[in-house]
Amino acid sequence: MTRTTESSQSVSNDEVRSFWDGNPVAAEGIAAEPGTPEFYARFDAIREDDDCEAYDYSDMIHGYSTSAGKRVLDVGCGNGYVLSRYAMHGAEVEGVDITPKAIELSRRRFELAGLEGSFQTTDGEKLPFPDNHFDIACSMGVLHHIEDPSPMVAEMYRVLKPGGKLIAMLYYRYSWKTIVIIRLKRLVHPKYRGKTQQQALNMNDGDDCPLALVYSKAEAKDLFSAFERHRFRLNQLSWKQLLLIPPLARLLKPVLPRSSDNFFARRLGWNLYIEAYKPLDTTSG
Repeated sequence: MTRTTESSQSVSNDEVRSFWDGNPVAAEGIAAEPGTPEFYARFDAIREDDDCEAYDYSDMIHGYSTSAGKRVLDVGCGNGYVLSRYAMHGAEVEGVDITPKAIELSRRRFELAGLEGSFQTTDGEKLPFPDNHFDIACSMGVLHHIEDPSPMVAEMYRVLKPGGKLIAMLYYRYSWKTIVIIRLKRLVHPKYRGKTQQQALNMNDGDDCPLALVYSKAEAKDLFSAFERHRFRLNQLSWKQLLLIPPLARLLKPVLPRSSDNFFARRLGWNLYIEAYKPLDTTSG
């Protein structure tokens, strides 16, 4: 499935690699040096904050606590957070990423935590694993940065065992952030004025991020059409984003439900989670 940006700009994997190698996920907002214990501690605290993705919600999505003995692949492993949670519960984990920096950070995280895991640099279009090898293949917040992720999805399908689970996260086309916040920024924020909607979306992950696509549920199902039993969930819409008045959100937060549990996040969240399965019978169709 090939997606084109609003401006019909072509974005190469080399551009994507260059940006993320120089801008590891969340590193800009963390004072500690990437690869230090302080960096991982701060990253994990931000990652597990309820305004992002509380740990119990992440466990519900991934099934860390029931993964003992399973083979798990993460395509676009970042600094190894997700795989470390699987490994802590006894899973056998493999991570791949397009950037050498991510592989370095993942290996360092595992070394510091005394965990076992294997990591390799690849763009994901040709995974270095045999057919029908993994019980779980995940890719969280990665595929929407690739202009055409279909070769990566095909490889994830290939290396999953029949009946194996796919877990992915994409940015949601009809999120509050897409339809309200990004458009407001284009009207009132000097940095965003004059930008197209696509250019403003790209800037979500850094001013120079080359690409950030958004998907509807139908588009996501089309991307993962080789799989079956698709299930979708939405999350990540903080009260600060929803109310648009940070002081009011801080005042009301003690009496409001958790961000990950509220009615609005489940319908207008930025993160679209997809769960699907490789068919047991892969000889037909």
